[in-house]
Amino acid sequence: FLLIDKIIELTDKHVVGVKNVTVNEPFFQGHFPNNPVMPGVLQIEAMAQTGGILVMENVENPHEWDTFFLRIKNALFRHPVLPGDTILFKMELISPIRRGLCEMRGRAYVGNKLVCEAELLAQIIRR
Repeated sequence: FLLIDKIIELTDKHVVGVKNVTVNEPFFQGHFPNNPVMPGVLQIEAMAQTGGILVMENVENPHEWDTFFLRIKNALFRHPVLPGDTILFKMELISPIRRGLCEMRGRAYVGNKLVCEAELLAQIIRR
C-alpha cells in the first residue's frame, strides 16, 4: 500500500512527498469512531516511503535494491492529522549513505504547522 500521492521535489539530499488525506481512508473507520485522526504509525510509514524514494535516488540501478526499515528515533506527534488535510513529508539525509545504511530526518507539515517528526534508519541490500 502506498501512502504518498506524489513527489514534488527530489534531489540527492532531500525529497518532499504529498499526501491528501480524505475522509474515505480505510483507517478512519476505526481510528476513531466519530473522531477521525490519521494514526501516527501511518504518518511514520508515509515518511519511510518518502525516504525510500530519496534513498533510491542515490543508488545506480535502483530496481536491483530493497530497502529495509531498521529504526525510528525521536518520533514526536505534535498535532492530529484530520480528513481534508494535505501533509507535506520532508525527508533529508542526515549523513551520506555508507555501507548501505541511510540515516534520515523527517518532518511532516499541514500548512505551516509541524505535525510529526522523526529520525529514521534504513538499510539497502542488493537483491
